[in-house]
Amino acid sequence: MARNSDNYPSYEVPGEDFDPKREVEEAIDAGEKALACLNRASKSLDSASGWGMLDIFGGGLISGLAKHHRIDEAQDALREAQSSLAVFSRELSDVREFSGLKVDISRGWTFADFFFDGAISDIVVQSKIEDARSRVDHARDSVRETLARLEKLR
Repeated sequence: MARNSDNYPSYEVPGEDFDPKREVEEAIDAGEKALACLNRASKSLDSASGWGMLDIFGGGLISGLAKHHRIDEAQDALREAQSSLAVFSRELSDVREFSGLKVDISRGWTFADFFFDGAISDIVVQSKIEDARSRVDHARDSVRETLARLEKLR
């Protein structure tokens, strides 16, 4: 692929004013928004995990309520993150070096069911919190790596 003097790919898209710099900036903005959502989810899951451990070891009603409140916060952030990651993936497809690259966190991430479907014991809920934390960490790492690659195109 031919490159122009600004280290951006040069090609024409019929009927469109294609600006590689703008596309990179849009992808970076979308990635940063997705990362912010994932960071919020991570913070809520960390808190839920702490309350969950307390709940396992006899924390009582208050710790159970606090844990579920944090889980609700995490679910909200994760729903927003899924939407933001979809936008990020679309923006990445506009940056030709990244066409075909997807940041996928959807596998098994139906959060409304994820925490509450058959969660009978505190230990089961804690296990699901830890699994969600691991998935969020993986998604954050993937977004960070992609953002670092995009920064090189700026």
